[in-house]
Amino acid sequence: MPTLLIHKYDKSNPNYIQDWISISDIGKIFYGTVLTLDKYLKIENSYIQTIHEILDFMKIDTLEIRAIEKGFSLQYIRKNSLINAKQASFYQMLDNGVYLTQNGITEAIKLNLREALWCRLYNPKIEVNFGYDYYMGITVAEQEKIEIFKKIIEKHGLYWQEFTTSPFKLEEEFKKAKTFFWGDGQTNPSGDYHHDLRISKDDPLNRTYTEWSHFDEIENGLDWEEYQAVEQKYLQLVLDFLEFFQINHLAVNGGLEFTSIQELSVPAHYFSPQEETLFQQLQEYDETVEDWTVESFMIPKEDFTTLFQLIFKGRFYTWISTASITIQFDSSYRLYLSFYGHKKEIQQLVEKHGLYWQERQPPYKKAVGFR
Repeated sequence: MPTLLIHKYDKSNPNYIQDWISISDIGKIFYGTVLTLDKYLKIENSYIQTIHEILDFMKIDTLEIRAIEKGFSLQYIRKNSLINAKQASFYQMLDNGVYLTQNGITEAIKLNLREALWCRLYNPKIEVNFGYDYYMGITVAEQEKIEIFKKIIEKHGLYWQEFTTSPFKLEEEFKKAKTFFWGDGQTNPSGDYHHDLRISKDDPLNRTYTEWSHFDEIENGLDWEEYQAVEQKYLQLVLDFLEFFQINHLAVNGGLEFTSIQELSVPAHYFSPQEETLFQQLQEYDETVEDWTVESFMIPKEDFTTLFQLIFKGRFYTWISTASITIQFDSSYRLYLSFYGHKKEIQQLVEKHGLYWQERQPPYKKAVGFR
């Protein structure tokens, strides 16, 4: 389906690449003048008015939230995305499947443009997506309306580029994986098929969002003892999970994503000597291995604790996968367990450690990626 990529940049001016790209640029100088909050809000409003005029023309009253990603804690986005208490409350209730009317659409556009979250706004006739550097795209089912939409975009002082297929298009399996609901896990029987559980430290049924979501918030008000208590819950759950499936070693392949202590801006004393030794070994492996599919870095059972402490603290990112299970950890301090059979037993393990679970509905028959 055709897509119009909407942006504020006049690309006939080769200096457009020096323009501001984010709400975080407020206070910086562009083209010799300071980007103020008022100037930012004026541009933001032009995006919002453009979408509403297009929706009005198409007689569309609601859009559905799909494929939502909340990558930051509420504490972080209130400071960096400049959202007030009312917007924070709205942010907390957003989830896949939520239908938005006019005011909700306005606030969802703001949150996307301010990089507080990412989601697709969907209707069978139109889909609204958001990209890096203050880009927004609309994908429509009716080609004949494209010329009208171009005029609406220009009317609000914005620019467009036309594509025959959306630059925001996701692979179909990835799109489904990010769109299905997380439920209470009771819809499906506990049969011997594939299950996907999302584990969190906060009760997801309250539709609230965590007050902290990153280890590095230890330097921004997060209590060290509180962090350790939560990490220990996750760690014991993972170790019990691996023990349940009788997994005594894990293979890590190349292409890892590493974060140094300096990049985290966290004092070195929060990391044990064992963590630093394993971190160095993984880095050396990643730099020297020639064929990731042939030679894996093997983690023995006695190093499982150290491995997951590094992952939980954000020192590096990787999928943990075997023939029977997959373990992933996201940027919002949530754990994802993917496995076959034994649904009730694993749910009980999660509850045993004082954590919360949700099951993807419906579950997949084969493993899929999470974000």
